[in-house]
Amino acid sequence: MRRHLSYAALAMAAGLTFVSLLATPAAAEQQWRDISPPGGEGSVLMDVESAGATTWAVGKRFGSRLEPESPVALRWTGKAWQEPALPEQYGPLLDVSVSGSGQVWAAGTAVDVTAGGQSLRAMLLHWKGGAWQKTTLPFPDTATDSWLDAVESTADGRVWAFGGYNDAQGAASVLFHRDSAGTWNTLPANTGLNWVAGLEAAPDGTLTATGDGVSHFDGRTWVKQPLPHSDMILDGLNVRSTNDIWAVGFRPDETLWRRPVIVHFNGRSWREIPTPVETGQLYDIAFDGSGRPVIVGETQDTAVNEGGNYILTRNQRGAFTRTESPAGAGYLYGAATDRAGNIVTVGGAAGAADTISPGSYAGLRTTRP
Repeated sequence: MRRHLSYAALAMAAGLTFVSLLATPAAAEQQWRDISPPGGEGSVLMDVESAGATTWAVGKRFGSRLEPESPVALRWTGKAWQEPALPEQYGPLLDVSVSGSGQVWAAGTAVDVTAGGQSLRAMLLHWKGGAWQKTTLPFPDTATDSWLDAVESTADGRVWAFGGYNDAQGAASVLFHRDSAGTWNTLPANTGLNWVAGLEAAPDGTLTATGDGVSHFDGRTWVKQPLPHSDMILDGLNVRSTNDIWAVGFRPDETLWRRPVIVHFNGRSWREIPTPVETGQLYDIAFDGSGRPVIVGETQDTAVNEGGNYILTRNQRGAFTRTESPAGAGYLYGAATDRAGNIVTVGGAAGAADTISPGSYAGLRTTRP
């Protein structure tokens, strides 16, 4: 999971240690196929998730100067994308969690437009009974604007949604939890981070969050984790087990602007894994059917990649290198593994102008021994 700076991070912006890894399997041939949705002009996909036979991608369509962005949610059938109707008109969807055919949740921020202006409202949608349904969350009565940055779910029906709201005291973070019986309550949200971009649950129900760092929740208390560098900005997160957690992002660099970062938790501590010394920013990480990591992101340096996509995979020596570039792909924000072990990635098409992609992109990576 994922893909993007959170609503809170964007609002704020407006205001080498080697890790020993398992030997890499024998080289295989990877093939990328463009499966971008038709009619995707003027839109971008921010996240993709898959479980069983269910794969969903979410994002936004750009509005006009006088109209807000609108939400996008697409279902991949294995042959084509479908776009069921959404119950919200305006606002981006930033995150999606898929834990089964009836357990699909999408999170973002709805924009309500009135004669008096615009206001923000947390948007949590649940795919149930063949249609998207709105979910009402127990925000305080004093909350005005509200938003959601991340959502996570498990096959037993549990759901976590992280976001925030404004009230007379200022901005506050909030973490909602839905138990397997369907009851919503609130949990501590004091992660120690300035924003949350990624949220994932381990099999034991503990949570890991990424943003301007990493924080761990044991069910009662959040503890910010010590990292090799304090300036790491982490977006993508993959919790494979309690002692095998990966996070990806970038570090600021005076020469390169942003350089790619990968960190790994082995159950005891976080270690940085070497990456190419070049301009790049990583958004998500997935593992193919053979257990090989595929990390996607973007580069603003056309000398690194003219289309803007940035993908790291491991070579036979275990080092992360940049050797793959899907035709037609621009900035890539999300990656997931389907039931066949293929990688699905989403983002924007090549040809961005002023960092705005001309349309949405989706690619399917198959592996042939």
